[in-house]
Amino acid sequence: MALQWAAKGKGWNSPRPSVGCVLVKDNELIGAGYTQRGDGQPHAEVMAIRDAAQNHKSTFGATAYVTLEPCSHYATTPPCTKSLVEAGIARVVAGVCDPNPAVNGRGYRQLQEAGVEVVTQFMAAECARHDEHFLKHISTSSPFVTLKTAVSLDGKIALKDGSSQWITGQAARARAHFLRHCHDAVLIGSGTAIADNPQLSVRLEGKHKQPARIVIDSKGTLSPDLKMFDKSTFDVPVYVATTEQMLPQKQDELRQRGAKVLLLPQEGKHLDLKVLLRELYAAGIYSVLVEGGAHLSGALLRRQLVDKVVCYVAPMIIGEGMGMTAGLEIDSLKNALRLQDVQIATFGTDVEISGYLEPWATQMKNLCGETLSPEKRYNSG
Repeated sequence: MALQWAAKGKGWNSPRPSVGCVLVKDNELIGAGYTQRGDGQPHAEVMAIRDAAQNHKSTFGATAYVTLEPCSHYATTPPCTKSLVEAGIARVVAGVCDPNPAVNGRGYRQLQEAGVEVVTQFMAAECARHDEHFLKHISTSSPFVTLKTAVSLDGKIALKDGSSQWITGQAARARAHFLRHCHDAVLIGSGTAIADNPQLSVRLEGKHKQPARIVIDSKGTLSPDLKMFDKSTFDVPVYVATTEQMLPQKQDELRQRGAKVLLLPQEGKHLDLKVLLRELYAAGIYSVLVEGGAHLSGALLRRQLVDKVVCYVAPMIIGEGMGMTAGLEIDSLKNALRLQDVQIATFGTDVEISGYLEPWATQMKNLCGETLSPEKRYNSG
């Protein structure tokens, strides 16, 4: 239930975690809440305590179930450990430890020193999956990178002529739009930008966050008239990552369209993707959803810069066409890039397969204090 409450804040709280908390007393739910949007806004524990007060329920002696270790320091809000102790909470059951150096076990110790019983690492894997973006950036000072792709049964992302709309059905496409909402930015290559001319926006019913838009254009082939540069519908940051190969005139044209041009060094014949991610993190982008194409996917995988893969498999056979990656060579099956902590879900007739890649897969295991496994699943809504 705490995870379901945490899901209400999914996508809104970056760079803060999206935490859920429920309070139980005498086998009765007396309060619940989730971390509110924006700096200085209440955390999940405070919202749950307030909810209990509104329900005219005493929190003295209650148990708090919280998806992340309660914070123990003064930042934009007072420490949640203080609020829990003052509310008379007798027991705290927490999901995953907060690797923030300002917390990192200190929250648990403060609670225990105040006489609160603490249960840690409960459903840690499920809680870690939910807050994977936060856990990555707070522990490594780099953005969480998700590679999203849609393929046919025979592993093609498009026909030979580049046609790819639509491989997946409406339900899977809606899910992909929700992934955009959950990330700070969407990243594509110039080939995808020219071929598909995407908006890179979230088009779902209800209120959703619009991600920043990033395109890699090393040589300056993009037209300033592409939809991603149109801010009339959604005024979000647009970044063009390029090198000195882009002519100054082209850079000026893109800046006039409101784009932020990032001049980056080259690595061989291509833009240095590691430097790109470092620059994006410095600009306040803590999670990136990569939407192709094959060359960009291959380059990121080759550099081990992908933390998670989300692949939608559609029940169709394309035959000759474009594969998911280009430029990625594996010399033997034992060296194949294998997903870990694999999760499987269905959306309409399409299958979503997701999992972590090294080195982040091992870091997730360390954070959870357990081995992640596909048998331990939780649908957080």
